[in-house]
Amino acid sequence: MTQRTTYPMVTGNSVVALKYAGGVLVATDSIACYGSLKKYDDVKRVAAVGVANDTLLAAGGDYSDFQQMLKMIDARATSEYTMDDGASMSPSMLHQWLTRIMYQRRSKMDPLWNTIVVAGVRDGKSYLGTTDKVGTMYTDDIIATGMGAMLALPLLRKSWRPDLSEAEATKLLTDAMTVLNCRDKQSGNKINIGKVDATSCTVSEPIPLQIKWDYPEFVRGGGHLGDGSW
Repeated sequence: MTQRTTYPMVTGNSVVALKYAGGVLVATDSIACYGSLKKYDDVKRVAAVGVANDTLLAAGGDYSDFQQMLKMIDARATSEYTMDDGASMSPSMLHQWLTRIMYQRRSKMDPLWNTIVVAGVRDGKSYLGTTDKVGTMYTDDIIATGMGAMLALPLLRKSWRPDLSEAEATKLLTDAMTVLNCRDKQSGNKINIGKVDATSCTVSEPIPLQIKWDYPEFVRGGGHLGDGSW
């Protein structure tokens, strides 16, 4: 009996990414939710993929589908390695290949319930693209998925410029993820940042966000009345 996933179960939310002078940064939080419950708090949704160590893949949506996608990429990378011809998929080729897979899966009414972000650097050129579960894809200098498309993208568009340093880009991403943590109930207060440049492709350990909650009105309570009634 053939079965289809009709609704994603354990899910991650936003992915935020941008190019900077020298590479690409990708940020996700470390929360995976079961419905509205924040069930897992140490989940990585960004990973280095391929054999050339120049591509990052990040995803929101169903976490098990993301894991399946990583297995598919690993099988493809193993096949490329055994060819022993020195060729490997570039970030752009990987993005196109995954887009075709996602379009084919949705055409069979068995989609991979993800929105993915592919980032990489090949031959000195940075690449950043995204694809959703129905196979719609595009590339850009800044990308935000999930709630980040509504809450983080305006902040990125306001502050981004092509000559951002790595430190400036990291701060911009961290600020965007901080806003998401404050405004999105399914986001977490720890993030992983993936970095890819001309020399390496790495993913950080969880980084705690510095969130300020002790504003006077929050502490006093009582809403706009300020009478401490809640």
